[in-house]
Amino acid sequence: MNKSSTGIRLIVCWVSIMGSFCFGENSSSSQRPNVLFILTDDQGYGDLSLHGNPHLSTPAMDSIGNQGVRLDRFYVSPVCAPTRASIMTGRYHLRTGVFGVTRRQEVMNPEDTTIAELMRKHGYETGCFGKWHNGAIYPETPNGQGFDEFLGFLGGVWREYYNPVLTHNDTNLRYDGYITEILTDAAIQWMEDQIEGSQPFFCYLSYNAPHTPGLVAEKYWKPFYNKNVGRWESVIYGMIKSIDDQIARLLQLLERTDQVENTIVIFLTDNGPNTWRYTAGLKGRKGHIHEGGIRVPAFIRWPGKLEPQMVSKPLSHIDLLPTLAELCGLTGVDALDLDGRSFASLLKDPTATWRDRLLISFSHGDEKKIRENGTVHSDRWTAVQEKGKWSLYDILADVRQFNDLADQFPDVVQRLSAHFEDTLATIPNLAEESPIPLGHKGQSLVVLKGHDSRFSVPRGEGIDYNYPAGFTGHWISNWTDSNAYAEWNLNVVAGGKYAVNLLYCIPTEDLGVKGYFEVDSQKLPFTISQAFDPEPYSQPFMLDGESTKYENKPWKRLSLGQVEIRTGSSTAGIRLTNIPGKAGMEVKEIELRRLN
Repeated sequence: MNKSSTGIRLIVCWVSIMGSFCFGENSSSSQRPNVLFILTDDQGYGDLSLHGNPHLSTPAMDSIGNQGVRLDRFYVSPVCAPTRASIMTGRYHLRTGVFGVTRRQEVMNPEDTTIAELMRKHGYETGCFGKWHNGAIYPETPNGQGFDEFLGFLGGVWREYYNPVLTHNDTNLRYDGYITEILTDAAIQWMEDQIEGSQPFFCYLSYNAPHTPGLVAEKYWKPFYNKNVGRWESVIYGMIKSIDDQIARLLQLLERTDQVENTIVIFLTDNGPNTWRYTAGLKGRKGHIHEGGIRVPAFIRWPGKLEPQMVSKPLSHIDLLPTLAELCGLTGVDALDLDGRSFASLLKDPTATWRDRLLISFSHGDEKKIRENGTVHSDRWTAVQEKGKWSLYDILADVRQFNDLADQFPDVVQRLSAHFEDTLATIPNLAEESPIPLGHKGQSLVVLKGHDSRFSVPRGEGIDYNYPAGFTGHWISNWTDSNAYAEWNLNVVAGGKYAVNLLYCIPTEDLGVKGYFEVDSQKLPFTISQAFDPEPYSQPFMLDGESTKYENKPWKRLSLGQVEIRTGSSTAGIRLTNIPGKAGMEVKEIELRRLN
């Protein structure tokens, strides 16, 4: 290249950097913007004062929307883990292996490239604070998926809002205070450290509020309750108000450190509201595939680069990875097998040329439910399939979905439903649970959790979870039939010798239970001769000093011995051979600790 063309190239690059948000491939990491990505849990489109909520005042959340770009038709999945997998990978959640929220249905394929891995590759420090919900065993964890720093919890439903035991990288520690504030404190300290070291950062702050159980300080819920808002609405709105106060602290940090114009701030929620409450007129709630379940508030603020405005094109969680990659000048995205498309051009100019496309909001659950339920969006139309029957709405004219136009426009239904079927046909291994990884280097302890086990019989027919859904933190209970058993599928990447511990509870009247743990044709028999039946822990409840006994309690550890586990696919299981009382023991988990 001659000197003249080199000079022209430098001028063009300089103009691009100064007048746009695009950074060249060879830009140093110090030129890249920081990213603060704030995600809340079960907060619906109507849960902000900016969207007309008559009860809430959310000035910090609103400020991100008012000072940034509001993505008015932004779609996610109807429940938590699928949305998070799509945010992380830019792919439909079914492609990542995620199709539910518990029992290994929430696990994202570790081989998928995440936005954190992409950021880190380009010189970013990466931190995840809060709810992960895409895998609890390395390499499924945040540290295994591109995050340098992690403080939070790995599963889904979380019940310790006060003084919680949280995971800091690979260590579990108890923290004092309220979880929303703890997570904010940690994120602020970490961001301050990166700013002091002049390191661009990607901070993923994933609050677990306002997900139930409804736990928040009285100063937050009482003002709503005094206005007769309603019992559940009061605590949910109180939790949202608490989050808003913490977001204000985050924004103040950026101002105090002169990072406002150097930081892209994203505010998003993961699905519709978790109770029936104000939805700004949208139909449905969490778990539903109508607008109220999958259309959420979404704002992107970058002062000096993006003007405050509204984008009305249908966009989706699968678009965030390629969009952030373009905004931050990250390369290598074209090599990824993404479903999403960058909407960076729309952020700068909502009237920019934008090719119409079809977006899908897939459902969750077993294969039958996924195939028979889902939504397809175009610029004008929304087609909704429920139990195999399609309805059609002109969403621009009928956002409340009052008028089903399927009979009037059968060709539109055919086009949108065909796209749904064609896309599903490209997804292999639909709704198959992920086996538990074992034997990874540096991962000496792997826990087989009770709620991740599969039963040999239908739930409730001789064995069950303590709560039928088997959410995170639940355990094996109501074990009345010795012909029923629990087992876990394993993917052993490196075989070895493991010490095995059992965590159990049992009342005195049920002592004498006998059974064995089995893996690779090796059996470790046991007899339960020591009673251990403590009361569940309690947390302060939201009304008048009540307390609630949430689903957790202390557990007794029993050493079962050692086994040699071979490399490859395997199955571990626990069986009871003698149940002398009304029910067998309760099992929280099995610990496998590698010895070599």
